Amino acid sequence: MLILEDSQTNAFNEWLRSYGIYIALGIAGVVFLTVLVLFIIALIKRKKDPTSVLPKEIKLSANTSKILEGLGGRENIVAHSLNGSRIVLMLNNYNIVDEKMLNENGVDSLIKMSNKITLVIKRDASKIYKELFL
Repeated sequence: MLILEDSQTNAFNEWLRSYGIYIALGIAGVVFLTVLVLFIIALIKRKKDPTSVLPKEIKLSANTSKILEGLGGRENIVAHSLNGSRIVLMLNNYNIVDEKMLNENGVDSLIKMSNKITLVIKRDASKIYKELFL
């Protein structure tokens, strides 16, 4: 068993008083960074690959089927999301979208952007989205 003399104990206590705050801050920093890294990893794993979220074959209502046809079919949709009464889509080919067919089957308006298309559906947007993608 190691027994420290009073001078050694005093020297250690003085060192601990001098550098204790830095040691505590270092440990707190390591814990914070570890929690931050784990949080970021959880967010990355939670994010889905947009190409793998489309279901294969499901039974669609007549309007939903026409909306899908107006968008150029399931294979034309690359990614999708629902924001309230808006369905935001990324498509392979924007030129084959049939706006007239979409408007006739419940799409109130259509917003085209360079990299996405937004369908505004005032009624039943979540129902149509669920039929198409969930």
